[in-house]
Parts: sequence; structure tokens; C-alpha cells
Amino acid sequence: MPTNSERTINTKLAECLRNKHPGWTVRAEQTNVFVQKMKQPDIVVSHEGNLTVMIETEFAPAATVESDAQARLGQAIQLTGEDVEQCVAVRLPSVLRKIEQESLDSAVRNARYLFAVLTYDGREKLYEHIERWPNRGWVEGRLDDLADCIETVALSERRVAKGVKILELGVSQAAGYLQFHAPKYILSRLAEKLHQEEGEQTTRMAMAILANAVIFHMRLARLNPAIKGIESHKTEHLGVFPKLSVIEAWRAILDINYWPIFSLASELLKILPELDAQKVILRLQKMSLELQDFGAADIQDLSGRMFQQLITDRKFLATFYTLPASATLLAELAVSRLNIDWSDPRQIAALKMADLACGTGALLGAAYHAFASRYRRTGGDDGLLHAKMMESVLVAADIMPSAVHLTAATLSGMHPDKSYGHTRIINMPYGENGDENGISIGSLDLMQADETRAIFGTGRITLTGKGVVADDPGGAVVEVPHGSMDLIIMNPPFTRPTNHEATGVPIPSFAGFRTKKEEQAKMSARLKELKRGLTTPAGHGNAGLASNFIDLAHAKLRSGGILALVLPASFVQGKAWENARKLIQQHYKDILIVGIATEGSTDRAFSADTGMAEVLLVATRKKENDEDPSDLFMVNILRRPRTQLEAAITTQRVEQSRHDHTQDVGKIRLTETEQTGNFFRSRNWIGFGIREASLAVCMNSLAEGKLLLPRMGSSVSISVCKLSKLGRRGFLDRDIIGRTSSGEPRGPFDLEAVSQAPEYPMLWGHDANRERQLIVRPDRQGISRKGLRKQAAELWRDGASRLHFNRDFQINSQPLAACLTNKPSLGGTAWPNFLTEERWEIPLVLWANTTLGLISFWWAGTRQQQGRSRLTITRLPQLLSIDARTLNNEQLALSEQIFEDFRDRDFLPANEAYRDDSRIALDHEVLISLLGIEDDLLNNLAVLREQWCTEPSVHGGKATKPGG
Repeated sequence: MPTNSERTINTKLAECLRNKHPGWTVRAEQTNVFVQKMKQPDIVVSHEGNLTVMIETEFAPAATVESDAQARLGQAIQLTGEDVEQCVAVRLPSVLRKIEQESLDSAVRNARYLFAVLTYDGREKLYEHIERWPNRGWVEGRLDDLADCIETVALSERRVAKGVKILELGVSQAAGYLQFHAPKYILSRLAEKLHQEEGEQTTRMAMAILANAVIFHMRLARLNPAIKGIESHKTEHLGVFPKLSVIEAWRAILDINYWPIFSLASELLKILPELDAQKVILRLQKMSLELQDFGAADIQDLSGRMFQQLITDRKFLATFYTLPASATLLAELAVSRLNIDWSDPRQIAALKMADLACGTGALLGAAYHAFASRYRRTGGDDGLLHAKMMESVLVAADIMPSAVHLTAATLSGMHPDKSYGHTRIINMPYGENGDENGISIGSLDLMQADETRAIFGTGRITLTGKGVVADDPGGAVVEVPHGSMDLIIMNPPFTRPTNHEATGVPIPSFAGFRTKKEEQAKMSARLKELKRGLTTPAGHGNAGLASNFIDLAHAKLRSGGILALVLPASFVQGKAWENARKLIQQHYKDILIVGIATEGSTDRAFSADTGMAEVLLVATRKKENDEDPSDLFMVNILRRPRTQLEAAITTQRVEQSRHDHTQDVGKIRLTETEQTGNFFRSRNWIGFGIREASLAVCMNSLAEGKLLLPRMGSSVSISVCKLSKLGRRGFLDRDIIGRTSSGEPRGPFDLEAVSQAPEYPMLWGHDANRERQLIVRPDRQGISRKGLRKQAAELWRDGASRLHFNRDFQINSQPLAACLTNKPSLGGTAWPNFLTEERWEIPLVLWANTTLGLISFWWAGTRQQQGRSRLTITRLPQLLSIDARTLNNEQLALSEQIFEDFRDRDFLPANEAYRDDSRIALDHEVLISLLGIEDDLLNNLAVLREQWCTEPSVHGGKATKPGG
């Protein structure tokens, strides 16, 4: 039987790839590709402004394809002179050998390929610096997946990194010159134009905007013959750029289009004195030439990637930059849910997509790319959609003028040669203004209004391709009606309005732009007013403004629309987020939560510089009368995606697992041999950031009164319940010793060092050295405040007990989840009370310090920081415990005997349970002796114990972890 050669398949594969991107030139089996004489490459994919990508293919098992791909790296390309940085090794399915040639086109288009990417970073010793992705194994995918891979690797990460350094140096030098030479009033005017406080970072921001304009000018001049390059405005005799000449050049560009890029830049340049303007433009032009020399001038996200470092108000506005790979992950997860025909440009143009806290535009840009790539894969030219995308599909809003302009520039950069008219990119008002409300709170104003409000003083302003349109009869007002959006994607601000004492700022949520105290109070009142108009508000002061942005997104989404958010990890369990979770479960379905199970808070974030763990939320808004269950699909990836390619493939694997309803728990694999995460289906929100899905299986089963340990084929019954069934929590520490904001007593006690015989003993703070045993002595005493003796006695009567639970459990240094004091006492910030029947106190403290008790606490608490689980006093009653009501007198007596045997034994920190003889012995006594569980299950418990101790959120990276 005739067979097809690799050359035949390569020719057909190249032909199919040509239809996957309108900007690609794809050649197969050509000679003289390299400067050096060597074996011809199988396929070469070129795209102006990006790397040339080599593809090496071989029929499976493809024993030499990887070495062939390595041989291409570092070779100089004849046509461009560039070195090969990326090569994709592809294992062709052997079935293609036998396909009849008249069926070959269809077979190649529908085949499943195995591929890997080899990258050379440009250093001299080639083979010491080759990176392989994935680390091991091969990624499996169809032709579109291979095309996605090629498109992604064509963006050189090396160029991006070098470009960021050049750009940052150029901006810093220009800003440094102004800081040293420019009059102070000039710097103040720059800050005023940007609505920021004067300072070095603000000057850098102004220079970044000018740099963006200079780079874009150079880029446009290469694409549009009607636009002269900026170098043509340099004087011959002095070699400088006259300010007026540059402004006129930018005005000429504005007459054509591109207002979002050059409007603000022109205004900033006008402020500078002539000599300073010349020096700044000269430095920035040299910088842009450096970028152009190695091909980085065409990287659209370059300015955005350094924008995070330049924002002056980041602390209070919390505008954390979404990392590019994270933006790709969230955008792909969201866009994959849109049920449209991606080959139909009319359906794409009819979509509405918004980011109402757009920052630098990273998320909106990633979503735009997801739209465009899907259209390209059908053979369409996404450049023809650009005007519609900019004018009607994309909606962006932010309170930072510089952020809005950079977002517009980022989106314009997708197709800089394509013009457009009005955009829906809005600079939202913030603080006091001249409109009828008198106060504005940025995008949150849109919870009530269906259109934008005043921007700078009075009059609405929106960016267009050709200018700024104000709110006058001849202008355009951007409308964002309720229920109109198909997709809302955001990384909303995380600031909270309730931690005034810690920050020293009256209401931190509204402290941006140096708003005054009275102004902040009005803004807070405005937010409360808007919340009153909501039927089921998600917003809560202790959760911060991000919860209010959920209300905003919910109002704007249509039925069937997609919600995609970056949120703090406390969203999944924090008490302040309870209403937000209820809103999501009531009104949304197909709820997906993605967390990161790794060490370090920074590495568990999807944003840059947050220093806190985050999750991704993606959900579909239910249609009317939609009774689909609101089950949760929990995903924990083992690390944040390092590249946009890894993010895209991770999305595919997550979606494959989500749609496979034959499994409720399992591993997510990047390849057959490389795990990238785990998943499980759940009815509750618990399970963020775990590496072993078996822990979720165990805890979800335990909540139903079933013990299902690793290696158990079926569960056994175990009598557990929530603490709320056994008693009540004690008082909040502020109700004991606190004062009101005016300084008046809130609690009846003052706190003092404990005496020999205290009247009101208290267990207040942590000290790991004295918390190694089940009995912990009080460390403070309360002294009744003047005139509050009666209240002190009443609080003692209603709140004192021997049983205390840990509140901020530092699992990797503290041994106990609960303890008893030697006599009744009041619990403070570290050890709040739990009041129950006296005969139940001992069984409860024993259970709490078993392995299952420790895991139950860790599971129920919030895990924002590594090695710590925080269980607020209001959530304490939700903690799972042994059901002491079911214990008979004999069991209660046995529990007292067990306690006596263990009261003087030292315990290791909880994360060392796997090697703690006291803990292991306590497990045996409580589970086997007291509860009657079969002792052969102790081996299964040992597996669970070690799995738990290997969790990053348990050991926090300490060397005391298993194998550490």
C-alpha cells in the first residue's frame, strides 16, 4: 500500500497553517533558509514584528525530532539575519502515513499532534541554555492548538525582558533629568494633568506616556506612508527635537487618528519648557531606536508591563497589574464559554465586553486576543474587525487618566494601522465634581447610572480615535446599560474602608488622589446610597471595594453572560464575602474557582506585587427559570502559568476536566507525565490552594458524617457536627477591652499582666513555648474599668470557660488548635472562648488536636498567608468537631482518662504531625479507643497525615516539612 512521506505531510501541514493567521508566511521544505549550509528545516513560519518560528516534524515515535529541533536553535536566518530562538518539535501521528491523498487535507486538519517547544535564550554556550516546554512529555492538541503554540512562541520573552529594561532606563533618565532641572511648578503641572500627587513616580508616569507616544510614532511611520518618522523633525545643525515641531507632528497624526495615544502625550509635552522638552524627546527617541534595533518596538504590552511600577496611588487604589500569563488564563477561561460561531464576524461584532477597572488594559487586551485568535483560526482577518472592536465591542473604565490612555494605546496596538471612531473607553470621575450628585466614586457610579458621568469638572468625556468627545448636543455619551454585557472581566481594587486605624487614613477605599476627609465621607455615603438600591448586594465594607465591583458586574451582565474576576483568596471563605458568595450561587452556574497551591503568598497571586493569595472566579449568569444546580468546580494549579502558552494549554486542560462529568475529583495533567493541578466538584466554597485533592474528598465526606481516607474503597460512619450544635462562641476581644472611635469604653476591662491570684484571668496572646501541652495557663488579667464593675461581672458570667480555640493558627509553629486553661478564663485576640457543657470540654479539646481536628481547622479557616489558617470568632461555630452529644457516660469517662494521659505530653508544631509521636498516639486513642474506628484504618490516616503536612499552606516552606 502506498504511504505518505514526511515531506508530503509537511507541505500539507504548512498549507493548513497558512489559513490560521492572516499575517503568517508559511513555507515548507525550502533550502537556503540559514546563513550556514545545513539540513533544510521542515516548516518555517514568519510574521512581521515577531520571531520566525521553526517547526521540525517526524512520524511517531519520532526518536530524533527533538535533536533536530535543537540543531535549529541559534542558527542565523538568511532572509532576516535573526537567530532562531524558538523551534517547535512535532510528533506526527503515524496514521497520516496511510491516508489517501484525496483525504489528506481533512486528516491533517483533524489529526491530534504531540508537540514541545525548545527555546534558546541567546547566550553563547547554546546547549547549556536551551529551555524545553513542557519540562517532560509532550503536549497533545489539534491543529488550532499547534497554531496557538506557534503564535505565542513568536513573541520573544527575551525581547520583552530586554525591552522592559531599555524602556525603564529611558523613562527613568528622562524623569531624572526633569526632577533635577525642571522648575517645581512644572512638575506640579504635570502631576495636576495626571490627577496624581507630585513626586518622582508621577514624573516617571508622565515620561512613560511620552515614551509610549514616541514608540508608537515610530511604529506608525513604518506602517503609514502619510506619517513622517519622528527623526525627520530633528534639526540638522543642533541635533535636537524642537518642542513645537514634535507637537505639530503629533497634531498631524491626530488629524488622521490615534487620539488615545497622542492626546495626553501632547498635553504633557506642552507643559515642559523648550529646553527640557528637547532633552526629554531626544532621550526617548534614542530609547525607541534601541528598542527598534532588536525588534521590541512592536511589542504592544511593553509599556503596560512596567506601568505597575509607576503608579503613584497604588497603595490606596490597589491597581495591581495582572500578569500577562494570568490575564491569558482568565481571558481564555472566560471566552471559551461564549457560544457563538467564531467564523461569523457579525456575531463577534455584536458582542459586548467590559473591564470597569481596566488599569493597564491587560485583561481586556488578553480577551481581545482570545476573540481575534479564534476568528483567525477560522481563516478570518481580525484586522477587519478592529474598528468594530474599538468602537462597540470593548468597554473600559478607570479613574486614572494615565491608565485609561494606556489601555486605549494597548488596544489600539493590536492593529496600529487600522483607524476607528468613538471608543467606549472612559475616564471615570472620582471625588467632588460639579454635577448634580456632587460626588463621584468612579466606575461604581454605574451601579445606578446607565451612562458615564462627569470626568474633569463637568461634561462627560470619552476617548475616540480622532479626539475627545464631550457631553454636548453634538457629542457622544457612552452608555453601559444594565443587563447588556456578554462578558465582564476585571481585577477590581482590593482596598477596604474599615481598617482606618491601621492605615491612618480616614476611609482608605476612597483615599486615592489625596481626597480630603470630608470628601471621603461623602464618597462612602454615596456608595451606601447605591447599595440601598440593590436587592441582594454582594458588597461588604470588610471585604473591600472588590465586593462592590461584583455588584456592578452583576448589574451589567445579561442572562447567560460570563463573569470573570481576579479576587483575593478570602473571597472563598471570608465572612465578609458571604453575601458575595450567596449572590454567585443564587444567580450563576458552572462556577469555576482557580487557586494556586504553592509556597509563598506572592507566588499564589495572579497579580504583580499584591503580596496576597488570589483566586480566579469564572461563572455563567443563569437565565430566567434556569434551575441548573450551582455546583462549584474547584481547581488548584501547582504554580502560576509562566508563559501565555502555558496559560492557554492549562485552560484547555481545565475545561476538559470540567466537562468530563464521569469524575468528581482528579488530577489535571499538562502531559501524560506532568501534572499541572487538581480538581474536585463541591457544594461549598472550601478547598482553595490544596495540592492533594484527596484532602478535599476526606473533608467533604467528613462534613456528611463519613470517614473516607486515602486507599479506602468505601467510607465508614463517624459522629461529627458543627460546634454551633454544641454551644456558643465567646466574646470578641473588642467587647472585652476595646474602646469606641471616640475613646469611650466598649468593653468593661483594662488588660494587665497576670498576678498570682487574678480576679478575672485571661488567655490573651500566643507564646509557642508555653503552648506545647493541652493545658495553657492564663497570661493576662482583666481589671474592671471605673464605673463598669457590674458589666465586668456580667461579661465574666456569660463568657468565661476553660475551653479556648486558636484564632490565628500559625500551623508551622504552633501545636494546638484548641486548649484548656487550668481554671475558667476569658479569651482574647489569640484564644477566644467556646462555651459548652463542662463534660464536653475534654472530648472537644482532644478531637481538635487530632490529625482530623487539625485538618478540620485548616480546612475551615482562611489561608491568605502561608503556614497559617485564620478562623474568625464569627466562623468558629462552623468548625467540625466530634459530636459530644452522642458520647455515653462510659465514653465521657474514657475521654477524661485519655486527657489525663496526654495533659503533660508535649506536641510538635501542627505541620510536623507526620513525625509527632504524641499526635499519632492521640489519633489512636481518640479514633480507635474512644470512637471505635477499626484500627487498620490508622495506616490510611497516616497517608492523609503526611499528605496534609506536605501542603504548602501548612508548612509554609519551612524545612520541617516532609522531606525538607
